Amino acid sequence: MRSEEMELSDTAAAQGGAPQRTSTWFEAAAVIVLKGILLLVVANLILYAIILVRRPKPQISPLDVYGLDKIMKAYPGWREEDVKALLNETWRARQAKFEYEPFTGFKHRPFRGRFVNVDPAGFRLSKDQAPWPPNPQAFNVFIFGGSTAFGSGVPDDQTIASYLQDCAPPDAASGRMTVYNFGRSGYFSSQERTLFEQLLAAGFVPKVAIFIDGVNDFWLIDGQPSFTDRLKGFMDGKAEGSLLDAIPMIQAAHSLRQRMTPQPTQKAHDPGDPALLQPVIDRWLANKKMIESIAAGFGVRPIFVWQPVANYKYDLQYHFLLHSEKDFDERMHCPYGYALMDKLRAQGRLGSDVLWLADMQQDKHENLYVDQWHYTAPFSKEIAGRICSFMRQLQDERPSSRQDLEKFGSAPDKFAGITP
Repeated sequence: MRSEEMELSDTAAAQGGAPQRTSTWFEAAAVIVLKGILLLVVANLILYAIILVRRPKPQISPLDVYGLDKIMKAYPGWREEDVKALLNETWRARQAKFEYEPFTGFKHRPFRGRFVNVDPAGFRLSKDQAPWPPNPQAFNVFIFGGSTAFGSGVPDDQTIASYLQDCAPPDAASGRMTVYNFGRSGYFSSQERTLFEQLLAAGFVPKVAIFIDGVNDFWLIDGQPSFTDRLKGFMDGKAEGSLLDAIPMIQAAHSLRQRMTPQPTQKAHDPGDPALLQPVIDRWLANKKMIESIAAGFGVRPIFVWQPVANYKYDLQYHFLLHSEKDFDERMHCPYGYALMDKLRAQGRLGSDVLWLADMQQDKHENLYVDQWHYTAPFSKEIAGRICSFMRQLQDERPSSRQDLEKFGSAPDKFAGITP
């Protein structure tokens, strides 16, 4: 009897022992996993704190780069809060600033602010802005260019386009000049030509098309628009990032790999090398020729303005921010490229529809810029006045033959009555 009880007890113990050992194993594994998760969380929190401390503060606007005290020198009579609001609207985050546009690549998003306003049609509003679409019977002027034409750093009513509206035909038949500012940050001549073509194809034909160029053509020296690398990566199936890339440990691993991977040494190049600069000039001249041909076909008179730039024929001791050529790394090619363009101008090879403003600042003893590159309101007004005078000059040069008519790309009386 005793023997049977012991056998039953051993059997029961054997049957109950397996679940008990399994439960203990699961508990131990759960503790190890939990500790591992907590360790990962703590490690990521520590790395996140280190990344925040070591990560440089993004410099979105000139205010971030130079500070309020220096920036205020470019806005005499302005209140600090108004300057901050203007720069915030001008230099808001890139992802909020641009949107995709076919053919040109990108454009400014529609925006409404106190100082900066962008129409859904893709142009920045000017003082007393005429409605869109434009009246075909009006004296419509389209302006193309980069951020200097857009008017970065000044309010809507102080851009080149706004001041140009004061240059208007006085006769009642023509009415006032209506200007549409299609200047866009980052654009250079190839994108301007494309935008001009798209507007014409859509049926929007101005009387005059003004192209303000120089700075961005030598900035984008390879002829590739901004954001090209992102588009190429997308077409190659390379995502910019994933949710995992936001994990601090993953970021640390990427950073460590980059530090340990030998980086190819980049050969320093001469910013004045003609082999780099001549293709830029050739591209601009080709774009100019194509614009002239297209404009002639649509009865549009083109005007090409070679704009002033801070590091060419300007005494930098009067620049309120930058006082040395070393401060112009991003556009270090400009003074050398401008010098080559000046030689072409002296040889008469740029054409009679080019307004050369590159040296208009060489005798000025005052600050002309609100930041590294963009013009103050008074300088914008002076540039607009020069453009207006040039338009009147073109009106006086009446074509005498069909060949001359094609050269000017417009009817001989197109500018009748224009006064600066």
